[in-house]
Amino acid sequence: MLAACAAVLLITLLSQFPAQHHVDVGGYDAAYVQGFFEPERPTSPYLADSDGAVRWSRPEVAVLRFPLAGTPGSLRVRLRGWRSSGVLPLVTLRLNGTQVLAQFQTSGAWEEHVVALDAPMLKANDFFVQIEAMPTTSLADGRQVGVLVDSATYTLRGPFVWPAASQVVYAALIGVLLAGLLASWRQVLAALFLYGLLWLIFYHGPPPLYPYPLRGLPPAICLALAGLLLLRIGPDLVARWPRLLTWVAPGVVVLGWTAATLLAAQSHVTLARPGVENDFRVFATRETLAQVFQADGFYNLGYPLLLWLARPFTDQNAFLAGRLVAALSGAIFLLAGYGLARAILPPGAALVALLTMALSGFVAQYGLYVGSDMPFAAALSLGVALLVWGSQERRHWGWLLVAGMCAGLAFLMRHLGLVVLIWGLGTLWLLRGRAAGRAVLLFGLGFGLVAAPQVLVNTMQTGSPLYNQQAKNVWLAVYADTDWGRWDEVPNTIGLTEVILADPVRFLTNWSRNVVGFLGSGAEDTSEFGRADQLRLLGWPANWLALGGLVAGVLTQRRKGAKPSTKPLRLCAFALTSLWFALGGLILLYVVVVGMAFILPRFFLPLVPIYALGAAAALHWLTGGGRRLLGGGLVLSVVLWGGWSSGVGYALGLQPVDEVAAIQMVLRELPADARLAARVPARVPLAKYSALAHRVVAWPNAGDAADLDLVRQQGAAFLLWDTTLGTPPLADPAAALLARSGRYSIYRLGP
Repeated sequence: MLAACAAVLLITLLSQFPAQHHVDVGGYDAAYVQGFFEPERPTSPYLADSDGAVRWSRPEVAVLRFPLAGTPGSLRVRLRGWRSSGVLPLVTLRLNGTQVLAQFQTSGAWEEHVVALDAPMLKANDFFVQIEAMPTTSLADGRQVGVLVDSATYTLRGPFVWPAASQVVYAALIGVLLAGLLASWRQVLAALFLYGLLWLIFYHGPPPLYPYPLRGLPPAICLALAGLLLLRIGPDLVARWPRLLTWVAPGVVVLGWTAATLLAAQSHVTLARPGVENDFRVFATRETLAQVFQADGFYNLGYPLLLWLARPFTDQNAFLAGRLVAALSGAIFLLAGYGLARAILPPGAALVALLTMALSGFVAQYGLYVGSDMPFAAALSLGVALLVWGSQERRHWGWLLVAGMCAGLAFLMRHLGLVVLIWGLGTLWLLRGRAAGRAVLLFGLGFGLVAAPQVLVNTMQTGSPLYNQQAKNVWLAVYADTDWGRWDEVPNTIGLTEVILADPVRFLTNWSRNVVGFLGSGAEDTSEFGRADQLRLLGWPANWLALGGLVAGVLTQRRKGAKPSTKPLRLCAFALTSLWFALGGLILLYVVVVGMAFILPRFFLPLVPIYALGAAAALHWLTGGGRRLLGGGLVLSVVLWGGWSSGVGYALGLQPVDEVAAIQMVLRELPADARLAARVPARVPLAKYSALAHRVVAWPNAGDAADLDLVRQQGAAFLLWDTTLGTPPLADPAAALLARSGRYSIYRLGP
């Protein structure tokens, strides 16, 4: 406690040092600007009367970011609302995207504006000032821009500066960690002084040699000290309280991942395009139970049923329901991966497997995407993990029934769930031999109980229990080079036999190319971009550890209690009855089945837990366990640390920026309970498949001269209008205009 108090006092004193962050926008500004166009070239006419470097702001988002040096402070911005003709822009400066700092009409010339930064800011590492300019303008090169920004200066104002709350917390935490690591007060105070010096030079003020403050310095030091302390006392804590490793730590990882993903999902407000969410419209339109329990040759009923169950918790908004289902399925997916690793490896290595999954950018993406990918992967992985548990000891017979039910749930999500049934029955027969009868029966019974609704629907509506039309996807890959423009060239009813016999060599060539594309050879084709999809499942270097661990596991590891023979034939028979061989067989079977059509990385999401198991096993064998495994796991976590944020950023970046800006405008400008009509093109998902869908009143007809009285009767008080459709059918659109963002505008409908 004394060390924490000393650290807080130190940061408070150091915060009194003068600090000024001057940003030469267009110059060395990488640490401060986000959402701007590239700097204007020296020959640009927009540089007149500037300091020699400027940037245009983007209409969607343009922010200036600064470290949390303290309050009170001020920000001076030099900008120009240039327009070749028409209305000059109205500029709004917002603190952290919410609080309005200033709003002013530009004059067309260079001008400076100073705003006060007095309010305490509860931010972790930095704060930002967002620059909004409306209306925007189009330049000759086609860019849609806001205003020119020349410079910005953030200055602390005395006489007393309050340190930011987050910096106080970081300092206190660092004091506590140092007290736990160092033996004497003299060492603690020296280390605190060193931290204070680093904080003052590289965070509080701009570094002397290059203007790039290290905004992540305080949390990075906290994590580094926490890792060192954990390495020192971790083994002793686990020896005293084993459940810290087997229950608490995995629970913290899963809950932390879920909370972070749900928080990031708040920024997922519309369908990502192009990509994995294109199919979501098909699922979302199955709104009633009658539509859910309908035979479909391409999509089974499992995911539409999940959406139907989740809709009551999201105001009947299918998009929000899908967002919730994805995150919760991701949590189950992580638990399944940990359970699989725990069935084979010691607790410490199993935790490493869980961390490699949680920090995988690939997993993070599909925890955000709405669609059946993550629910399917969660059900399949959970089925595999439970089967591995249940196959090892007779007292786990119940696990086999539940494993079969999870496999049946995977089939409800996708036809590929049949792969788990085939693999599970074969694995139980290999592992248990003549005693496999009861295990096979329980697993098959569980599968049949859950898969029964799909089988019954298929039989009653089509006459085929396993009705599907996936052979058309195979045709598209083999004969149409996955050109979706040729989709209608053959009927949906084309059979797999017909596809294969039309040109067996061509079919086998496509098949083998897909399998090699997953495994990766570096020379599978003559293009510049080869494929190795299995290396994308985990971040580096966990992906390469996974390959080594899987190969070593198949070749050298044995079942609990089993003793391999040294004779070649018996050794081969032993390998066939090992869990590692079974999991390798699942990878092979799954890839071979998927490879018959076309392959996309998301198809292999269910294999991530097996690869994470391989990575953890390799690290465990290399380090020998114990403290060295802990150290290796910490180093691996540091290397993988950016994976989750990278995956989240990629997934959110696929959303059309104009649609995101429109939704943010609606959420910001309208009351939370306000309903609105939306007139947007049919291909734009704002009205039906977005975070606003539950607030949108159905448009009465397809014409521009819609019956607005009918819209008002349904409770709409505002109108979201796409300006590419022309002028809204209002008596005085200019007077009714409330806000505008890019091509979208909000109008008051009035009484």
